[in-house]
Amino acid sequence: MKKIVSSLLVLCMAFALTACGGKEQTLVLRSEQEQNGLSMVDTMTLNAKGDKIQKMTEVIELDMSSFDETQQATLVAVYDEMVNSYNSVDGVTATGEGGEGTYTINVEIDTTGDAVAKLAEQGLLQITGNADGALSLKATKEALTGSGYTVVE
Repeated sequence: MKKIVSSLLVLCMAFALTACGGKEQTLVLRSEQEQNGLSMVDTMTLNAKGDKIQKMTEVIELDMSSFDETQQATLVAVYDEMVNSYNSVDGVTATGEGGEGTYTINVEIDTTGDAVAKLAEQGLLQITGNADGALSLKATKEALTGSGYTVVE
C-alpha cells in the first residue's frame, strides 16, 4: 500500500512540475530603418513558454513611395519571391500584400520544429539565441535590441 501511495505522490508531483514548467509570455520588438529611399518598419512578436520561444510573428512594412512605378513593380516582384521562399519551409506561413507605394510581409514561424534552421540556411532569418535546441527568449531579446530593435510596451 505504501508503494502505491508513494507512486501516486511521485506521479502527482511530476504532473505539477510539468504544468508549472514555464510561464507563457509575449515580447514585441520593433525596428525602423530608412535606406536609399526605402523605409521599413519591422515588428517581431515572440511568444514563449518559459525562456523557449514557441512562435515568432514578423510584420515588415515597406514604404516604396519615393520610387517610380517601374522600380516599385521590380521591388514587389522581389518581395513576392521572398514570400514564396518563406512558404517553401515547413512550419512557416507568409503573405505579401502591395498597396499604393507600400508592401507588407507577414511571416508566422513555428519555432518548435526545424523551421528556424532552414530559414537561416536560406538567409531569410538571421536570429541568434539558440539554447538547448530552442530559441531562448532572453538571448534573442538581447541580440535584437543589440542590433537596433526596441521593446514595445
